[in-house]
Amino acid sequence: MKNHILKNIIFFAILFCTVISASAQDKVDTVVMLNGEKREGKVVSVKDDAIKFVYKGEGLEYEFKKSDINVIVFASGRTEVINKGTNSEVASSTVTSTGRKGKIAILPFEFISNNSSLNVNAMAEQLQSDSYLSIKENTNGLELQDLITTNSILAKSNISYANLKSISPKEMAALLGVENVVYGIANVTNKGTSSYGSGVTSYNDKETQNKEGRKATTKSSGSAYNSNNATTMINYETKINLNIFNDKGANLYSESRNSFGTGFDAYHATINYLIKRCPFGSKAKH
Repeated sequence: MKNHILKNIIFFAILFCTVISASAQDKVDTVVMLNGEKREGKVVSVKDDAIKFVYKGEGLEYEFKKSDINVIVFASGRTEVINKGTNSEVASSTVTSTGRKGKIAILPFEFISNNSSLNVNAMAEQLQSDSYLSIKENTNGLELQDLITTNSILAKSNISYANLKSISPKEMAALLGVENVVYGIANVTNKGTSSYGSGVTSYNDKETQNKEGRKATTKSSGSAYNSNNATTMINYETKINLNIFNDKGANLYSESRNSFGTGFDAYHATINYLIKRCPFGSKAKH
């Protein structure tokens, strides 16, 4: 009996350690740069003036200067501020709650990727623009704040793409003078490449069938030629997260969805899917 109990204890102890280990492997360190970029992976070492970093899914070490880093969020949950942002105290808009009624603003997306060649700020604005167009097309009863106005207010308040969450959704709505604010996160992972090739040999000779049903080759003018075509594609795994808050700080909508397909632009359809099913969308559940 004692042996049976001991075996069960050992089994569950091993199972618990396995779960904890798997969970830990999924967690990554996040380095937020002063320009708004977010880099996910593992901080290998920290020196006086730089850190060594390995991107998630890679083995090559990179070195980032501390002077370019805003904050490091370690997998353990510990946060280390390297350089404070230029964020000053944010002044609220003078628009009253009545004046904000029915208005919605879309913030630049938080863009996370293991592909260092992608421009984070450009992608943040592209996803913001796509969401704006989707809301315009797939919702009813909303007055959209144009993106130039939104981004101008953020810039004047010294709020960069990297620290959009430095103020609460309630404060953000008041700052922008809207009733609802859309927050988005795009996680785009480069999964590597796939090559598709084909070799074709074409001839100008014609193959015909005679009366007896046998095939015969009839020569025509021209020479034989070979053609080989190969296409290499980069495969991406994309996940879009969408949150909508009102000017009271309530979270009206929080959904995430993995994109269908491996193309880089697969996020377009995912954004449309999520927008259509938000509380103001054409396919909302009421």
